[in-house]
Amino acid sequence: MMQLTQERAPTEAGIPASVAHILDKIINVAATSVAVLALVLLFLSLGAEVVVRYLTTQGLGWPSEMPNLLFPWLVMGGIVVAAQHGSHIAVTLILDLLGPQRARILLLVMQVVIAATFFYLAYIGLAVIEVTGSEIYPVTGVPARWAYLALIAGFTGIALTAVTTFLRLLVAKDPFSVRAHRAEDEI
Repeated sequence: MMQLTQERAPTEAGIPASVAHILDKIINVAATSVAVLALVLLFLSLGAEVVVRYLTTQGLGWPSEMPNLLFPWLVMGGIVVAAQHGSHIAVTLILDLLGPQRARILLLVMQVVIAATFFYLAYIGLAVIEVTGSEIYPVTGVPARWAYLALIAGFTGIALTAVTTFLRLLVAKDPFSVRAHRAEDEI
């Protein structure tokens, strides 16, 4: 989670920062939980397949469908967590050339574009789910829409992260500190 050392504390910065802080916590916990759960279920299902195949020379069948169902959730969960932590690759040349106030304006505009784009992608994803609703995995009987639902959830998580970043940028003393990736926090 983002450190508030160079930003004002949520209570000091008012309601927008408090809302952003709470929403970020919810998004971060949800995305992390989804990614970890998908990874554990993938590991367990494929591990069971290996053990059963080794012991009986026959497979269970259903574990072969698990990567198709769970991998999208793992990936989208990871993407949202990376967005929450400011860990995506970024080219900051233009931002570095701007002063803090101009950088704040550019960052605010970027967040609006990101939020609009990803909310739109989530909306379009609903049409994809309609199309894939009739596709069913043969062994598990699970509709393919569950895998595509990961895209909608991920796009929504990224869009909401852009909204909370926008709110944080409005109240931050230093716009460069918002979602700033600090390697020393990972040690």
